[in-house]
Amino acid sequence: MDEEASIILGDAIAFCQRDGQDARLINMLGQSRAISLTEDTLTIEAPSRFAIAQLKKHQPTIEAYLEEIAFAPIALDIVAPQGTTAESAAATAPATAPAASPSVPASAGDVPTIEHQHSDVSRETMAPLPTAAATSTNAPVTHMPIAHDAAAGADSGIAIKNTLSADDFRRMMNQMKGGAPTKSTQAATPASPMPAPTVLAEQNTDGAPLAANSKFTFENFVYGPENSHAYRSALKFAALADERGTCTSLFIYGKSGLGKTHLLLAIKNELAEKSPEIKVKYANSQAYLDDLMTEFDRQKKSNAPIMQAYHGVDVLIIDDIQNIIGKRASVDYFFQLMDEFIRNNKKVVIAADRAPKDLSMDERLTSRFNAGMLCLVAEPSYEMKYKILQRYYENTIVAAPEAGDDSLLAAYGGDGGHLTDEHFKHMAEVSGTNIRELESFCERCAGEAGDREREGGELTFDDIDAIASQYFDTSAKKINVQTVQSVIEEQYGVTHEELIGPRRNANIAKARHIAIYLAIEMCEMTTTAVGAEFGNRNHSTVSTSYKKVQKMIQEDRTVTEDLKSLRDKITLRS
Repeated sequence: MDEEASIILGDAIAFCQRDGQDARLINMLGQSRAISLTEDTLTIEAPSRFAIAQLKKHQPTIEAYLEEIAFAPIALDIVAPQGTTAESAAATAPATAPAASPSVPASAGDVPTIEHQHSDVSRETMAPLPTAAATSTNAPVTHMPIAHDAAAGADSGIAIKNTLSADDFRRMMNQMKGGAPTKSTQAATPASPMPAPTVLAEQNTDGAPLAANSKFTFENFVYGPENSHAYRSALKFAALADERGTCTSLFIYGKSGLGKTHLLLAIKNELAEKSPEIKVKYANSQAYLDDLMTEFDRQKKSNAPIMQAYHGVDVLIIDDIQNIIGKRASVDYFFQLMDEFIRNNKKVVIAADRAPKDLSMDERLTSRFNAGMLCLVAEPSYEMKYKILQRYYENTIVAAPEAGDDSLLAAYGGDGGHLTDEHFKHMAEVSGTNIRELESFCERCAGEAGDREREGGELTFDDIDAIASQYFDTSAKKINVQTVQSVIEEQYGVTHEELIGPRRNANIAKARHIAIYLAIEMCEMTTTAVGAEFGNRNHSTVSTSYKKVQKMIQEDRTVTEDLKSLRDKITLRS
């Protein structure tokens, strides 16, 4: 069986489960066998003629998922079982499925169901990569695209979805392009695959750590609907960095502290570790301006070319360019540099606090960036903040090296205390949206928990509130549900009676769903309380509206931008 074909089929099954597609469709896909994957076609072998007919009915839906997974249109070719009749295959399928015969891959047939019903809110976040033990030759082969509930998600009711790792994604893209195997696959033989080489604790020439020693990696990036498009685009950019003329520009924008720099450094670290032959230059706006001033001084003495260190690379990554655009002395050189890279089909990654059209850039550059991969990173929701806090606590605070017996920290009795799931939920409720502040906030709460434990007590919600008041403007969080309703009514041209009433035409229903979603996100209210403000709707109806908007966010990236605009209007009016 083609490995990449099996991976992409498994991911399609997981996407069907995620969106609650018909159980018969999921079962038929699970009993199908992946045959091959070309640049534009996935071929699968259905278990019976009836399955073929049913899968063809759902073909547009499946192909839409395939395009979302592969970042390119993928046609689905459904064929009958080889070497036997379709009818006999249908008759024997139930008997052979439990044994995981070659015609029914275990990784597809054993896909667990994603339980979105555990909580009022459920969103997908990135889970850790499999360990080396899980991928050894003695372990059963189970690929990451199969979605499942991780332990933390099962306890908290917040769904966690595994995705393709960077390595799996690169292998799949390489196979789709018809390229040669990667170095790691060349070194491995089918009979005796070699383990992945250990990456030494090295540094790049600019002093930044490689991916193995940096927290700024794709694996460590927590993503949800607010930033999944930026995450996937950054991963795609890194995977295709060696393809000249493909994915030449990536522009990520959003407020400070939302993860833009993390994605830029993840690209840099990924290329430094996996493709060291690609020359990469990363600079934030201040480093760029410092380099430019240094070059001016050097040119006066030696007539050296301006910014040669920037012109001579394959991939240029510039962070916070709004600070460059605002300085007249440097903007001309920046425009020339960008124009040269784009004309020569070299790669450019840019981050800014606003979209290209709002930066007063040269119209040609604005057009070029708008035509490339343009991604908004929006503010994290409650659920995403919960996962960021939990991930930071587990990976940074709990996993920190233990102090030696003779250290001052050991004499003091340690630092961070124990944070529970209820702590994380309350911290997410009272915190702001800046991710850097969230991490510092988590450190403080863990430290306070340690103090309380040494005193024989435990961290309380009042303790968390007191710490939050030092980090975040908690007074600004008091938003009235009537304000949310008023803004939505103006935006969608509906009356208050229509918004909370029984009418269900498309425009009113959409306005009601979004109003309920924003009321849950922005107001300190339970779903029951929100339902009471919307015509005494019950908990289940409110939860359904919330999930509908979540799905809209996943299917249309412009919805995230619309929600951001609505949030700003609601906040200003509160």
